[in-house]
Amino acid sequence: MTALRTIRRPAGFTFIEALMTIAIMAMMATLVISAFSNAGTDSARIVSRQQQATLQSALNAWVNGESNRTDVISATLGTGRPRTIAQIQTAYNAVTGNLARFNLISPYLDSNTTSYFTTYSSSTQILSDALNTTKQYIAFPDWAANSYPQVTLNAK
Repeated sequence: MTALRTIRRPAGFTFIEALMTIAIMAMMATLVISAFSNAGTDSARIVSRQQQATLQSALNAWVNGESNRTDVISATLGTGRPRTIAQIQTAYNAVTGNLARFNLISPYLDSNTTSYFTTYSSSTQILSDALNTTKQYIAFPDWAANSYPQVTLNAK
């Protein structure tokens, strides 16, 4: 009688199984890394939008502010004639440059926010860390007729 020999496979993975496992792990790692790298950019975009909204609120407050609504000459004489929106629009458009328009609304921002933006900004672009990360800047375009002044978020 001859003994039947059984062929036994050695324990462990074959080369193909090991390659497939490594490929699957590499794909999973790629997904995780891309999710984390997008999270930083996404949060910077959110902060940029929040900064735009903050400056828009300050601009709205400047337009409707008590110091802006009363004609200075009339106030010193005691009459206090209110200024029209057209007069406020003319005063806004007379100021040129984004930083100069930012300085108009800066009394309606807290001192930390004002110093933060002035640290990074130039006369043509209002900047911050988040805006630099997303390659954007904030601008104060001219106030168009029959509209309201806008704060825009622009790409560099």
